[in-house]
Amino acid sequence: MGRHQEESNSLLDAMLKYDERGFQSHAIKDISMNGVFVLARDGTLSRLRKNTPVELALRMRANGKTKTHVFQALVSAVGHDGASLTFKDADVDAYSALLHLALHSPI
Repeated sequence: MGRHQEESNSLLDAMLKYDERGFQSHAIKDISMNGVFVLARDGTLSRLRKNTPVELALRMRANGKTKTHVFQALVSAVGHDGASLTFKDADVDAYSALLHLALHSPI
C-alpha cells in the first residue's frame, strides 16, 4: 500500500521533529497504517539511531479542509536517503485519516 509525496502542492505535507530541533519539512514515501519512510537525500537523517523517538506531523488536505495529525514514532531503519519510522501511538482520528488517505487519495 505504498503512497508517495513528491510535490509541495500534494495532498500531504510531512514535518519531522527530533533532537532539539523544531519540525523540519520532508517528503515521504511508502506511507502505511504502520509507518512511513521519510526522505532526506542529503543525509541529514543518517545520524538518527534505531529506536530513536520522533514526532511526525502530517498535514492532510481533503474536501477543501486541512487537518494536522501528530504521530509518535520510532526510527526503525536509517539510510543515506532517509529513515523508516514505525508509528507508536496515535489517536483514532489520526488513524482514521491515514486509512482515508490510503484508500482514497492518490498521492
